[in-house]
Amino acid sequence: MPEMSPGTALRQLQQAQAGLKKARQLFQQAREQDRAVQAVLAAGWACLSRAHRLMAEIPLEAVDAAVMTKQLAVQRYATALLVRLRRLQRHEGIGPLETSEADEDFDDPDFEE
Repeated sequence: MPEMSPGTALRQLQQAQAGLKKARQLFQQAREQDRAVQAVLAAGWACLSRAHRLMAEIPLEAVDAAVMTKQLAVQRYATALLVRLRRLQRHEGIGPLETSEADEDFDDPDFEE
């Protein structure tokens, strides 16, 4: 397997981010169009799984401070998505999408804890 650079790792994290954003859009579409809950759950779970797979493929050699910061933001956003999927699975409904800290940090390139 060829070595991965920090730049490649960041691009991979951006792919994970894009997938999570698509899943979030599904919640908005489902609320607007009254889509089936199971379809949103399945698609959201697939996006979440792919994001975790992409994050897990990043080797230690490709990790630097920027990669860690981006991965932290993507993981927080993934956790927020997982919470929404769990609520949906519990039949608590989709409800309004609230802005959380994870959402704000997700798009903040300077995010650090």
